[in-house]
Amino acid sequence: MRIKQNYIQLCVSSIILILIAISGCGDKQDKKWYTIYGGVIGGSFSQFAGGIKQIVHHNVTDIKLSVVASAGSVENTRRINGEENALGVVFASESSLGYNGKEAFAEVGPRTNIRMVTLLYYAYGQFSTLENSDVHQLDDIVGAKVSCGAPGSGTAKTMERLAKSVGIWKKFTPIYRGGTAGAQALQDGQVQGFMWLVSVPNSAIIELTAIKSIRMIDLDTPAKNSGFYDQYPFYFSSSLPEGAYEGKVEPVNTIAMPTVLIANKSVPEETIYTILKHLYSAEGINTMLQTNQAASVMNIENASKAFVIPLHKGAYKFWTEQGVEIPEHAMPVD
Repeated sequence: MRIKQNYIQLCVSSIILILIAISGCGDKQDKKWYTIYGGVIGGSFSQFAGGIKQIVHHNVTDIKLSVVASAGSVENTRRINGEENALGVVFASESSLGYNGKEAFAEVGPRTNIRMVTLLYYAYGQFSTLENSDVHQLDDIVGAKVSCGAPGSGTAKTMERLAKSVGIWKKFTPIYRGGTAGAQALQDGQVQGFMWLVSVPNSAIIELTAIKSIRMIDLDTPAKNSGFYDQYPFYFSSSLPEGAYEGKVEPVNTIAMPTVLIANKSVPEETIYTILKHLYSAEGINTMLQTNQAASVMNIENASKAFVIPLHKGAYKFWTEQGVEIPEHAMPVD
C-alpha cells in the first residue's frame, strides 16, 4: 500500500514539475527579445538606447530590449540591416547612405533591410581644442593629430566628409577615438583637436571642461564655403546652444545632424508601433528628457526631419495617426 502511495506521489510531483517547466517555457516564449544598438562610452547613442529600453520595460511586458554597445553609426547600420530582431541609434547620414549603398556601404551594396522609426535628437559637430592651442579654424589642423571618433562611427565619417569638402583630407592625422577616450587624448596632449558629433551637453566634454580650458572652432563657415551642405543635405547649419557647458565654452557656429532610431524591416509592425506609442507618451518624453535634455526636439513638429529613408510599417501607422504628412520617399516599401 505504502509503495503504491509513494508511486502516486511521485507521479503527481513529476506532473507538477512538467507543468511548471512548460509554464516557464511559455513565459519565455511569450516575451519577444530585441537588440537595440547604442554607441561608445561617453556618447549619446547608448544614453538614448538605454532610455528607450527603460520606457519599454516599464510599460510593456512582452517586449524585451537588450542594449549593445558599438563603434557607432556605420556599424549600427550594418548590424541592423543583417539582424531581423535589431533596432538602433544612427545618424540620418548613415541611414540614407546605407540604404542607398553609398560611401562606406558602396562595396557591400544598399542596406535595404533598414527602416526609419523616429527622430531622437540633433547631434552638433563639436570640435574642441585646448584654449592655448594654435588651432583657431579648421585649416589649422593641417599637420596635427585629431581625435575624430571610433572607426565605423558617424563622427569619423563626418570629419572625413568635411575635410574632403574643404580640401584638407590626408593633410592631418586622424586618431580614431571617440567619447571619453577622445576627450582624454586631448586632455593628455596626445592630439591637438577632438571632433565629436554628439548631443549638447555631452558628458565627455563636460568632464574635459572640468579639467582643462577649451574652446570650440567654427565648422559652419568652412562647410558653407566648400559646398558641404549641398553635397550632404542631411546636415544643416546650426550653432552651439547658449549655456551648453555652463559658460565654459563660447557659443560657436557649427554643423548639425538629425540622430534617429531605425529598425530591421522584419521587426513586427505592432512592436514598433507599441514602442513609439510609449516613447511619445507624456511619461515617455519625460523619461527621455531625464536621460538627455537633447530629447527636447522629440515632438510631432520635428518628426519628418528624420524621414530620409522609407518608414517601418509600425512607424508609418503611428505617424499617420498623429497627422504627420509623410513624403513620398519615406512611404513604406514592404
